[in-house]
Order: sequence, then structure tokens, then C-alpha cells
Amino acid sequence: MAVLNKEYINFDKEIKLNSSRKESLATSRKDIKKKIRKWFKDNKPDEIQPKFHGQGSYEMNTTINPIVIYDENVNTIRKYDLDYGVYFIEKEGEDKKQSIQTWHNWVYNAVENHTSQKPIKKTTCVRVVFSDGRHIDLPIYYKKERIIELAHKSNDWIESDPKKFYEWFNDEKKKKYRLEAIVRCLKAWKNFREVSNSSLKLPSGFELTILATENYYDADNLDEAFRETVRKIYDTLYEEGGFKCIRPTTPKGEDVFENYNETSKGNFLITLKSLLDDCDKAKEESNFKAASEILRKHQFGTRFPMGEDKEEESKSKCLAGSLSSAFIKPKPYGY
Repeated sequence: MAVLNKEYINFDKEIKLNSSRKESLATSRKDIKKKIRKWFKDNKPDEIQPKFHGQGSYEMNTTINPIVIYDENVNTIRKYDLDYGVYFIEKEGEDKKQSIQTWHNWVYNAVENHTSQKPIKKTTCVRVVFSDGRHIDLPIYYKKERIIELAHKSNDWIESDPKKFYEWFNDEKKKKYRLEAIVRCLKAWKNFREVSNSSLKLPSGFELTILATENYYDADNLDEAFRETVRKIYDTLYEEGGFKCIRPTTPKGEDVFENYNETSKGNFLITLKSLLDDCDKAKEESNFKAASEILRKHQFGTRFPMGEDKEEESKSKCLAGSLSSAFIKPKPYGY
């Protein structure tokens, strides 16, 4: 059996957003914040002034470098992104809540000329697109007392608290030290499968994050931890009445899979089973190269490292003389 722990760890390093790209997003976020604040101060001084808060995978350290593809919608390549919440917080005794469309329009106007690309009006946000393909999404929230609502142009105001979600995940990963890497690997798998088949639509990174966290399997190597987490996700979803993904934070208890039709459910289960089967096939291979080739072909693509053309047994013999028989606990997050 070829344990691909080294290959999985190197794969995670390959797909993980690097520090220079993180800094680039952080700088862009800061510039957008200044731009929006100035626009509201100059044009809407008597209205609620916006505040800002980071959210999503950037705050959880699970953002990945997606496979670079051409996006006709913005006439450029798609790379990586960031969510940055725009909050309108009502003071006690005030009543200045605007319509969803009004606040969307105002935020759009504030960033309209921020880059050479026109912003994109989305259902839940305004998207600022940069010439190199990265983008920043600006979801809009209204907060009164302790209630936070997302301005959803199709579904009206929706109670939502993205800060609570990433706080929940960051607490969970403290005791599940391979969770972060597993989520990134799942998101890279989704990315590769959807690029390989443009008609395939798999669950969002948000949904995969919940599934991985709630079905996490602890193991001493990332190979096993990933494979068995995938197995637990599949077994849970496949069982009678088990196709659910329950939101752990506001609105707590919501099934985010509730609106999945039978086709979407079937496509996900079939694609997930394909991943599990290939993980099991790779596990049974004794040759590292052959094992990695199985995962590269249909699940991860060429970003997954090619293993050495060696048998597990020969590698074990080489390591036997250099390792003690004592159990060595891996460092947090496997690094």
C-alpha cells in the first residue's frame, strides 16, 4: 500500500493561496474600503455610513489557487477572489434602512471606476474585477441590534452572520489539525472536476467546508485523513434521508441542500463516489507513481504531484534504519 502523505502535502502547498497573493488581495481590499467610505461621505453624508468586515475562505485560510481558465463574462482569466462584507449598522432609535436595490446601487456607484473593468451586479453582492483576473465580492448587510441580514436581490432580506461561520470553523480546526488542508483539497477537486466538465456543478466551497468539518476523520497522514473524510461524507449523504448539509451558524439549523433537485443530488453523489473509489484504488497500489497517477487522471489533475516510481516496501526498508519505533505525533496541520 502506497501512502501518499508527501504527495498530498505538496499538493496542498501547490493549491494554497501564497503570501504574495494574500497581500495583493489585502491591499486591494483596503483600497476599496477607502473608496466606498469616501463615496458615501461625499454623496450620502446623511445616510448610514458603511463599515466593513472580512469573511469567507480568506478568513479561514482555505482559499485556493484555482485552475486558470478564460471567463467570457469579464473577458479575462479567473484566478482567485475574496469576500468583503459591507455593513450598514442602524443606531438605536434610527430608521434609515434602505431598499436592497438602493444599497446595491450605491455600493456599485462607489466602486464603478475603481478598476478598468466594470463591476458586476450579482444577486448577493457587487463584484469588483481586476485586470489580472482576481476579484473582490462585496456582499451587503444590514444590522439592527443583534440581527444581521444579507441584502439578497432575489430572496429579500436573509438573516446571516458570516463572521460567526468563520469563527466556528477556526475553532473547529484547532482540534482537527488536518481540516484546513482537507477543505483545500476538496475545493481543488471541485475546481478540477468542474473545469473538466463544464456542465457539472458541485456544491460550493461553503457547503464542502461544512461537510468536511462535520465528517472529519482524524489520521496521522493527510492521505488517510482525506480519504476517510470523503468516505464519511459519502456514507452520510447516501443513507436514507441523509442528504443534508446543516448550517452550524446563523441561520443555525438551515439545510443548505434543501433546494437541491434529484439531478443535482445524483450528480454530486456519483462524482463523490468516483473520488472515493479512486482514493481506494490508490490506497491498494504499492507503487507511488501508479497510485498518484490514479488521482491525477480524474480527480485532481496534473497539479497533484507524481509519486516516485518506487514500491512501498522498498521505501519502508529505506526508512526503517533512520526512524525509531517510537510514535511521533505530527505537528498541527501536518506541517
